[in-house]
Amino acid sequence: MFQNVITRVDNRLAGWKAKCLSLAGRVTLIKSTITAIPAYAMQSACLPCSICDDLDKRIRRFLWGGTTLERKPHLVNWAMVIKEKSQGGLGIRSMRQLNSAYLMKLGWRLKTEHSTLWVRLIQDKYGRGRDLDSLVGRPCSGSNAWHGIMETLEMTNRGMGVALGDGCLTEFWNHRWLDGKKLSDYALHPIPVRLSSSRVCDFWQPDTGWKWTGSHLLPSEILQRIASFALANEELSDQPM
Repeated sequence: MFQNVITRVDNRLAGWKAKCLSLAGRVTLIKSTITAIPAYAMQSACLPCSICDDLDKRIRRFLWGGTTLERKPHLVNWAMVIKEKSQGGLGIRSMRQLNSAYLMKLGWRLKTEHSTLWVRLIQDKYGRGRDLDSLVGRPCSGSNAWHGIMETLEMTNRGMGVALGDGCLTEFWNHRWLDGKKLSDYALHPIPVRLSSSRVCDFWQPDTGWKWTGSHLLPSEILQRIASFALANEELSDQPM
């Protein structure tokens, strides 16, 4: 199904191999062209690992000046090549990571754009009224896009947070609204059942600020960080981010 992606990359590389290109030139062409060829397919489908690995193999071969008949020595390992420049790498994308990033973006839109037609269609067809998080880890059937979203949904959830508005939609202990981690992860003692499902707005008084109910459950530095937040008094809903 995705062999045409490999074919397009091979055809593009065939026209470049006859040219005298420096290492910097090859890196530039890889970033601007080779990684862009499979991007269209990756944005809506989970490519097989074998296809992603074949693409990486062709990128490595072209980067170091090798051919199908002649293998050139690799100056550094692949793990270093795909790191960001700020970390000492070349900033070339791994195809598996790139595919996962596109699918995570699709999963993020699925969880945030509730009113759009495609989200309602996907949820009705595959979710059948169930919460998406409850489907993580279960065997799933359906389209390639749905399979890819389910594979990366756990990573998507770990990266999602909440931009506070009035605090009415955000759970104080169970949502990531402070620094990318749940406040339950910082709890010094077990959280009482009566507080476990409280919303952020339940701990806020518009005139006086935070109501420190259960403050003994959190370290002092976390309480200080919470004190730096102020909820919107007007009707401004919380937004996922």
